[in-house]
Amino acid sequence: MRRFLQRRTWTRAALATALALLAACSSPPTSATSGPPGVSTDDVAIAHIDHRYMTVDDFRRISEYFTGKENTSGRLIERTDPAQRNGYYFIVGLVWHPSVTLPAGTQVDVDYIRNDDPATRHAHFVFGAPAGTFEEILLGLTGADWPDKNARIVSYKVTFKDAAGQVLADRQSFLWSLPQDVAPTMVTTTLMSAPDKP
Repeated sequence: MRRFLQRRTWTRAALATALALLAACSSPPTSATSGPPGVSTDDVAIAHIDHRYMTVDDFRRISEYFTGKENTSGRLIERTDPAQRNGYYFIVGLVWHPSVTLPAGTQVDVDYIRNDDPATRHAHFVFGAPAGTFEEILLGLTGADWPDKNARIVSYKVTFKDAAGQVLADRQSFLWSLPQDVAPTMVTTTLMSAPDKP
């Protein structure tokens, strides 16, 4: 009888452990660079932000050879220098609301720190066309705003505003979310530990 109870207890413990592991696996992982969810409204919320360096070849489609015009593939693309495609891009996904459209004139402020310079930089974008919340939104730091293809972003905050300047949604990186007396030290540590450029 005692052996049966011990086996039953062990079985329950194993089952509880398996369920806990399953629950952990079903939760989406949190990126080490992502910060806490920021401001959002009932209609506009930022689901995720990726960022990386992109070249003109990442945007060129076959149709461009026939039309001479960039094919955005259903994405809204804004650049600090519209004449240049090479640069560092923030790729923003919004939470989908089928009846919501961000009108032309919607503003986005991007504050960021690069790994080659601890100074805080700012970029301002104004949508030239409306965007649905299902579209990917690409915000490019191009031309003089991103002269070094080897540089990277270590900290950032992205803020969406309506045409009147009212904040609709924002999202920031983990480093940006730290208290002001801690963040500079963390950024400096990140810069010092970054690998040298090839």
